[in-house]
Amino acid sequence: MNHPTSPVVRSEAGPDLLADILGAFTADLNAVGLSAEHTRRLRRSAWHLLIWLDLCDVTVESVDDAVLCGFRRHDCQCPGMEGERQKLLAPDGRAFLTGALRLVQFLEDNGRVPHLGELDANLRHLDAFLVRCREQGYRPGGIRRYRNSCRHLLIWLHRSRIPIADVDFETLERFQQHDCVCPGARPTTRHRGAGARQVSQIRSFVRYLIATDVVPVQKMMPEPDARPAMGSFEEWLRHHRGIGEGSIVRHSRQAAMLVADLGPDPRSYDAAGIRDALLGRYAGASSSFAGKLACSMRMYLRYLASSDSCSPSLIDAVPTATTWRLAPLPRYILPEQVEHVIACCDVSTPNGCRDKAILLLLARLALRAGDIVALRLEDIDWRGARVRVCGKSKREECLPLPQDAGDGILDYIEKARPRVAEKRIFLRAIAPYRPLASSHAITGVVVRALKRAGMEEVRPQGAHLFRHSAATNLLRPGQSLETISALLRHKSMATTTIYAKTDAPMLLEIAQPWIGDPS
Repeated sequence: MNHPTSPVVRSEAGPDLLADILGAFTADLNAVGLSAEHTRRLRRSAWHLLIWLDLCDVTVESVDDAVLCGFRRHDCQCPGMEGERQKLLAPDGRAFLTGALRLVQFLEDNGRVPHLGELDANLRHLDAFLVRCREQGYRPGGIRRYRNSCRHLLIWLHRSRIPIADVDFETLERFQQHDCVCPGARPTTRHRGAGARQVSQIRSFVRYLIATDVVPVQKMMPEPDARPAMGSFEEWLRHHRGIGEGSIVRHSRQAAMLVADLGPDPRSYDAAGIRDALLGRYAGASSSFAGKLACSMRMYLRYLASSDSCSPSLIDAVPTATTWRLAPLPRYILPEQVEHVIACCDVSTPNGCRDKAILLLLARLALRAGDIVALRLEDIDWRGARVRVCGKSKREECLPLPQDAGDGILDYIEKARPRVAEKRIFLRAIAPYRPLASSHAITGVVVRALKRAGMEEVRPQGAHLFRHSAATNLLRPGQSLETISALLRHKSMATTTIYAKTDAPMLLEIAQPWIGDPS
C-alpha cells in the first residue's frame, strides 16, 4: 500500500479523535512513572505522528511498518512541528521516533490498531529455539546475538502484519532490505546490510520453524532452477566416474552454461556449434577457466554418448584450451619454516589443538584438504599406526601414521574435540559442533597458521602449500620421484615430474651456457 508523503485535505472529525488518543496515551505514560521531560518528548513524537496521519488521511487502524516508514521520510509540513524534519532524518533520528513507536504499541494493546496477535506465540517459538541452541553448546554471546537477530525478524513480521506461516524467501529478502523503524536498539540502515552472521542466524531459526511445522516446508523451497536439468548428468558422474561432489557441481554448472548456448536438444548438436559455443566462452577467460570449461564439455558429451543421445565423435570437436604443461613451479616452504608454522599453534586452546593436528597431517603425509575433511574416527588404526584415506576417484589407501601426527590427533580427540555423536574427526570449534564443511575450512587453518608464524607474504596460502613442500623437501636430499609419487598417491608418474624442476642446485649442474650476449 502506498501512503502519501505530503499533506492532503484534513478529515473533519480528526482533531477531536486524535486529541482523545493523545490524552489516553499521556495518561498511560504518567501511570508508568516516567520523568516529566521524558514524557514530554514521547508525547510530542506521538502527537507528530497523529498530526501526519490526519494530514495524509491515513486512519489510525491502518498503521503498519510501511506507514511508519512513510512517516519517517515525509517532507514535514505539519503545523506546529517546525524543525522536526531535521530530527527525523538525523543519524539518531530513530530516537526521535520512540514516542511514535510507543504510541503504536499502546494502540495495539488497546485494540485500536488491529494485528495478527502472533507476536507472543512467535516469541515462545524463539525461546524454544534458544533452549535448543543452549543444549547444543552455543556460548552465551552467540545466544544473545541469535535472540537479537531473530526477535528483530519477529517484530518486523508483527509490524508488517505478515503471518509467520506465510514466511518465504521473498519475505526474508524484504526483511533484509527494509528501512528499519522497528522498536529497540537496531543497526542503522547503512550498517545493517544484513551481515552474513545475521543472515545465517535467521536462516537457522527459520530451519527450526520448518522442522517444528510452524512454517510450511513448501514456502521455503528454492525457486525452480532456470538452468537445464542436470540431475541425470550428475548421477552419471557420481556413479560411473566416481569423482568428488565438488567436481560434480563444477561440471554440472559449466555444462549447463554451454547447454544454454547450444540448446536443449542434444541431437541437434554439431561440431561447429560446439566449437562456437566454447570459443565464445573462452573470450576474455583465463587459460585455467578455459581448460576446465573444455573438460566439463567433454564430460557432458561422453554422458550424452553413453545414452546414444549424440554421436561419440563430437567429443573430438571440443577445442583444446592453450595451457603450458609443467610451466609453473610448485611453491613450497623450507623444512624449518614448516616446523615453525606447526610450533606456533597454541595447544592450550581447542582451536590450536585442532589446527596443530591438521597441520601435522598436511606436513607429514602430504594429504589434500579434502582428505582431512573426510577423515573419520574409524579411519585411524591406532594399533597398526595407519590411517585410511579416501582420495580422488574414491580410491582408499592406507598410509603409515607418523608418531607426532598420531599424537596430535590423539591430543585433539582427548582434550579439545567436542563430545558429540559425529563420525568425522575434525569439527568446528564453536557450536553447533558440526564437521568442517569443505576444504575451504582447511585453507583457513593454513592461512591463520602462516599469519601466526609471521609468513603472511607466502603465496599461495592453502593446504597444497604443505603438499608441495613435503614433496620438494624429499626430492632435495635425493629421494626418487617414485617415492614422492607414492607419498602423493599420484596415479601417473607424469604428474609427479613437475617436482623435478624444484631442485635448482641439481639443475644448475646440467644447465648449458647461454649462447646469447649476457649483457
